[in-house]
Amino acid sequence: MRLHYLLLLGILLLTGTARAQTFTFSASAGIPDDRTETCFPIVVSGLPTRADSTFGLMAVTLNITHSYDSDLLIRMRSPMGTYVTLVNRRGGSGDNFVQTILRGNSPVLIANGIAPFTGAFRPEQSLFTFNDGSDPNGTWNLCITDMVGSDSGILNNFSIAFGANPPVDPPAPPAPCSMTNPAGCVCQDTTQIVCDLLPDMIASGPIISQQHTETPGNLRLSNATPNIGWGPMEIHGTGQCFCDTVAVACGTICPNGDQPKERISQRIYRKTSATAMSSFDRPAGYMSYHPSHGHVHVDGWARFSLRRSTSNPDARTWPIVAQGAKVSFCLINLGDCSRNPGWCVGSNGQTVTLADIPNAGFGSVSGCGRDQGIFTGHLDIYGQGLTGMEIPLNNVCNGNYQLVSITDPDDNFLESDENNNWVAVPITLTRQTAPPAPTFSWSQIGSNLAFSTGNLPVGATFSWNFHDGSPLDTVHNPTIHNFLTPGVHTVTLTVTSPCGVDSVTRTITVLGLTDNEAIAPEFRLRAAPNPTVTGTTTLRYGLSRPQPVQIETFNLLGECVRRLDLGVQPAGEQSAELEFGSSLPAGVYIVRLRAERGTQTVRVVKE
Repeated sequence: MRLHYLLLLGILLLTGTARAQTFTFSASAGIPDDRTETCFPIVVSGLPTRADSTFGLMAVTLNITHSYDSDLLIRMRSPMGTYVTLVNRRGGSGDNFVQTILRGNSPVLIANGIAPFTGAFRPEQSLFTFNDGSDPNGTWNLCITDMVGSDSGILNNFSIAFGANPPVDPPAPPAPCSMTNPAGCVCQDTTQIVCDLLPDMIASGPIISQQHTETPGNLRLSNATPNIGWGPMEIHGTGQCFCDTVAVACGTICPNGDQPKERISQRIYRKTSATAMSSFDRPAGYMSYHPSHGHVHVDGWARFSLRRSTSNPDARTWPIVAQGAKVSFCLINLGDCSRNPGWCVGSNGQTVTLADIPNAGFGSVSGCGRDQGIFTGHLDIYGQGLTGMEIPLNNVCNGNYQLVSITDPDDNFLESDENNNWVAVPITLTRQTAPPAPTFSWSQIGSNLAFSTGNLPVGATFSWNFHDGSPLDTVHNPTIHNFLTPGVHTVTLTVTSPCGVDSVTRTITVLGLTDNEAIAPEFRLRAAPNPTVTGTTTLRYGLSRPQPVQIETFNLLGECVRRLDLGVQPAGEQSAELEFGSSLPAGVYIVRLRAERGTQTVRVVKE
């Protein structure tokens, strides 16, 4: 009886766990960084000739060193030539796969894992696909493609394990929204069946609140752009490249040494019936290749700035104190509204998770190549340690401000809500050095004195007091004032800013006018249009008798920048075209008409 029991146990061992076996590729090998698939082989032998539900592939274990995990597409190929995708560009900018076990019964999808993916995960596609009755003996291959240049990696080792009763995948949840499952997609208006599934890109205030660093002269911040809409934010290169406005072949270098910009299209997914889906592309701006790190960035994707708030509820109208440097980004899934709690906030101010987004997970492309995107319910993250994630604080005082982040500031992309792309986060600066005290300078042009400021703090208000009974000037800077009498006058400039209130008072000597510079109001000198946008204005004036006329244009430093000699003109109404030309910058100018009967000036603004 005892012998019969031992014999039965031996048979069970031979037909069950005794056949479990692991095969390992242990030779460290580089992963080519050239967008080509490289396969690493393992020879499997000595197994039963049929892989099925009673015996088959159990798991795949990876150990990979790589500095940007989402560059990698990892697939397994059986001796029969069947492919299964294990990892499809997951992990964002995270590093490495460390003892990453891929098996069918893991409760955690690799898509929801976080680099370095240590532990057990369920792969992109089912490993049970290999247990289809085919012979598992032969050469298996782990095939890896580095989809984006610059970041490189090494396959340290991998193994594949076979055993009895291989785990099957858990029951599939209701099929999510996708191109192949339109029935799982919900329209924004739930009463509709036919609709465009538009993205809704927002800016994340919580990440800015949690992750920013102030140093003297600089403010670094993290930025995130979640998609809380009904469809993916997806863009594709069109193959149309430009150096400025000149069409060129993509891949060439522009005359100024820059990479050309490639026109991009945004792909919109349209649900055409309860069971059908289509898509169309629309123009959506440009993207640029960055050779320093091998990424393609979408131009004008986000803009952040330091601002002073006003009574207007729209932060995009607030005056800018300092502007961020970085505006172009890869569109890549680096998190989602559940794994990054609190970072997705709806228009009503409520926190949003994947459970609140009907079509969460919808999307097909993501990364830093010519095809990019942010899936529905996912978000892109740019940490404060990355290049360009800063706002230079030049001449900015300590005090209370608002950090404003705007996604798609140029409105290049079509979204379900075009009015919720911005967020304002209050911030208090405490480490800035007060700028030098304000100053002002002046120059006399005929009877007019032009005043301009120096060392004016960013965001400051000002007030000119000429102490001659005229109203305070709180609008113009530079400004022009006409003193009615020559001699010594007092001028005070008062500046109010977060740095405090500063006043500077100077005594001004207004020189007396010579006889031929006496003001001649009879000229009735005027200019139109004024301001001028085109750089051209028409001067009109009257002469009481024939006389030579000269027209001079001065900047606010008192320098004559244009002189027009018109010769002797007859009595009566006259006109003259005044050209500022492209060489003169926008600003305020003094135009003086000089004739035998005297002079007269008019203030002209070139916009």
